[in-house]
Amino acid sequence: MSDFEITKKQEFDASILTLRSDGILNIHMKANKILKQSDGEDIVKGLAEMGNGKKFLLLFTAGEDTSVSTEARYYASTPEANKFTIASAFVVKSIAQKLLGNAYVTFNKPITPTRIFTDESDAVRWLNTFR
Repeated sequence: MSDFEITKKQEFDASILTLRSDGILNIHMKANKILKQSDGEDIVKGLAEMGNGKKFLLLFTAGEDTSVSTEARYYASTPEANKFTIASAFVVKSIAQKLLGNAYVTFNKPITPTRIFTDESDAVRWLNTFR
């Protein structure tokens, strides 16, 4: 049982965005997908619509065998992609996803605080430090 309700939801080809009643926006990356830049652009468009220009704490959750293309990682680190972001926590399921996430943080250097987690409750605790 979770401590929050879903207040808004939007679905795209590669992701599902849900706004939680605790104010955290969960971006679930669907299983068996390689996210492209256009998928990242869909997410930004969804954030704009769901928050009317407001910034969010973002909780990214990875599906099984989900990956992200080089172009999408580059886009995700840009000011354009982060205009609705306070901080981003990525919850990964595999060693490959963790390595990809750590490479993103190290080499793409996102402009907002970003960390990789294997436990969702740890990720939410970290996000809450930005309130």
